[in-house]
Amino acid sequence: METVFKKIEALKDKAEFQLRVSFIEILKEEVHDLLDPNPPSVVKMEMSNGFGLKPTALLKQPIQIRETTNGGITLAGVTELEVSNLDEMATCLEQGALCRATAS
Repeated sequence: METVFKKIEALKDKAEFQLRVSFIEILKEEVHDLLDPNPPSVVKMEMSNGFGLKPTALLKQPIQIRETTNGGITLAGVTELEVSNLDEMATCLEQGALCRATAS
């Protein structure tokens, strides 16, 4: 991470930079957004006037992995946070690490 910010500092007079971070976990073939402040709800079922079960929470759209026209990979629907220094980036990584389902 330090290398990125050192390079930005060295080139800041020649170019303008915008740095965004995302943090995902792929678990059981599902992509989980670890920086999402409102993670997907678990659908809860409850009785509806005695006539069966109805969902009480809606699920978010799943994150989609897409290939760009030039062969790159992008994630549609993932949270991206703008950072401007090393501390902000480290905070994002710490926040995301706390949301992981698996230990590192």
